[in-house]
Amino acid sequence: MSVDDKTTDRLFSKLDHGARQLDLPLQESQIELLVDFIRLVSKWNRVYNLTAIRDMDDMVGRHILDSLSVLRWLPKAVDGSKSNATSLSDVLDVGSGAGLPVIPLAIVRPDLTFLSVESNGKKTRFQHQAVLELGLDNVRIKQERIEDTKDLASIVISRAFSAPEKFIHAVEKNCVPESRVFIMLGQKDRMPESLPYNFKLSELVEIDVPQCDAVRHVAVCSRVTNAVGERS
Repeated sequence: MSVDDKTTDRLFSKLDHGARQLDLPLQESQIELLVDFIRLVSKWNRVYNLTAIRDMDDMVGRHILDSLSVLRWLPKAVDGSKSNATSLSDVLDVGSGAGLPVIPLAIVRPDLTFLSVESNGKKTRFQHQAVLELGLDNVRIKQERIEDTKDLASIVISRAFSAPEKFIHAVEKNCVPESRVFIMLGQKDRMPESLPYNFKLSELVEIDVPQCDAVRHVAVCSRVTNAVGERS
């Protein structure tokens, strides 16, 4: 067995074990695609500086399993007849960088449509190449600032914004009445005591991400409908 094969087998085993710890039994083909994605990030990282995490083994927990930790909140199933041309996506990932969490989520949930918004040209070029090489047909990628994005989504998510309240204000226009906003955090005290007038904090959950020694939380925010004083 070559060194390359040993690396692939090791990454596959780490992903499989970590996903089971998250109670996410993945298909073998999905784990293989996640391994391929890790390899692509590592390859492009040498030139494009996509992420500060350089070691592929570290990427398993700190990037892939962390991204997959929000799967529990995604819809169970949707109509597979949806077209990616629609302005309404199932999931909008804001400031997706190297395609995190959008590409791992798209690999595991091929029944959902994903939109990745990232302003950095080098990172969007990588994402286009990754989507092409991985054969993903449920991901659209836009190189633009979220302030300029008019697309709507049922779920809006980010693991890149450092100011949750600012993030919610930025994506309010991208939400439909039933939309939820997921904010992936380190420390939970980054969440403000009060949210913008028409959002409420539904859940704030600490996530024990396997093979990741960082503190991780997910805040799930919901639209408030018919709220007293809601603007028309």
